[in-house]
Amino acid sequence: MKNNFKFQISNFKVIIFFCSLFTLHCSLFTPAHAKVYIDIASPGTRQLPLSIRTSGAPESKEIESIIKNDLEFTGLFNLADPGVPGVEIAVNMEVDNSDGLKVMLSVIDLIENKEVLKKKLSATRIRSMAHSISNDIYYIATGKKGIFRTKLSYLVNTTAGNKELRLMDWDGAEAIRLISKGLTSSHSWSQDGRFLLYSSERDRMWKIYMLNFVDYREMVLFSSQGLNLVGGASPDDKISFSSSKDGGSEIYIIDIYGKDFKKLTRAFGIDVSPAFSPDGSHIAFVSDRGGSPQIYIMDSDGGGMRRLTFEGSYNTSPSWSPDGKWIAYTGRRDGKNQIFMVKSDSSDIRQLTFSGNNENPSFSPDGLFLAFDSDRDGKKGVYLMRLHAEGHKRITPKDINATSPKWSPYFK
Repeated sequence: MKNNFKFQISNFKVIIFFCSLFTLHCSLFTPAHAKVYIDIASPGTRQLPLSIRTSGAPESKEIESIIKNDLEFTGLFNLADPGVPGVEIAVNMEVDNSDGLKVMLSVIDLIENKEVLKKKLSATRIRSMAHSISNDIYYIATGKKGIFRTKLSYLVNTTAGNKELRLMDWDGAEAIRLISKGLTSSHSWSQDGRFLLYSSERDRMWKIYMLNFVDYREMVLFSSQGLNLVGGASPDDKISFSSSKDGGSEIYIIDIYGKDFKKLTRAFGIDVSPAFSPDGSHIAFVSDRGGSPQIYIMDSDGGGMRRLTFEGSYNTSPSWSPDGKWIAYTGRRDGKNQIFMVKSDSSDIRQLTFSGNNENPSFSPDGLFLAFDSDRDGKKGVYLMRLHAEGHKRITPKDINATSPKWSPYFK
């Protein structure tokens, strides 16, 4: 069963939203650059002194503001005014809007007195342009890909009592509505960013849907009696989910064509929230088979099952780090829900939040940041933080109730 995605969402902005990911053009004039200014893998990483100078068209100031916001959140840059002593990297941008939006970007190493990047970019949208430049600067500084053109999917509880599935930029800007019918908190991305998966109740039946961003269509992957909640996707497009179609809630997998259906768990109690590891070899999930909700790990074929969490009596919502070494989760402590991380071998547990109720963690595709929801300011909202529990930042407006963020992968 397929539906036309364009009519389902009734919002042409969605098409523009995703097409903007692929409408930036550039010409690169820079020789290979190997120097790394910031070693993000080292503890106590220093901040790189950096200045940004823009000139030209009025859009230059907005571009500069977006880039500064991007870089400041990482905690890796010390932004200074141009010409201030101690600056090591100078970013210069000449913006032209006479024939579409164009930027001539130059990045200069002031210590070695050489230009390390020269690039001409053109785009249809200011934010796409700015985030791409942020990615370029971040790569020059760290040698790693930036997350500034990624997206977050999340849910909003409306005043009418419905839930809406929405999308926004990584920093909370340009939010748009996708789906507003029968949703649960259960949704996730395919690992290549082509699909968004979610559970929705329609015609008195819980179904698992897939939105295909290649042709903007929606497809039903699975439908049955009982509660069907989507989990995560593997690199080869297997989809994990929980279903109570046979009575108790168990873990299943299916492919993106709605075929190769397989049941993985058979136990008394409830098994929910399955999440594939980044390499697809394991699945983390939540089960109360031991008496209370805890996180377990099994092989992707259902074998090799083991319990991961032992501290606390209520642990849910597992999310793998992109390198597969860590799992973030929600744990209840002193009557409040908080965000924790634990290594996938059950060692080195870390508590990352302490104020209010904090739930539903989701790693950024570089593994350096977490998105989550929190009620610390009253109404629930989506927050971001750096991996070492720093830089907490609310990115959804305070007048909406936003929950269950899922960070997109890098878009190809």
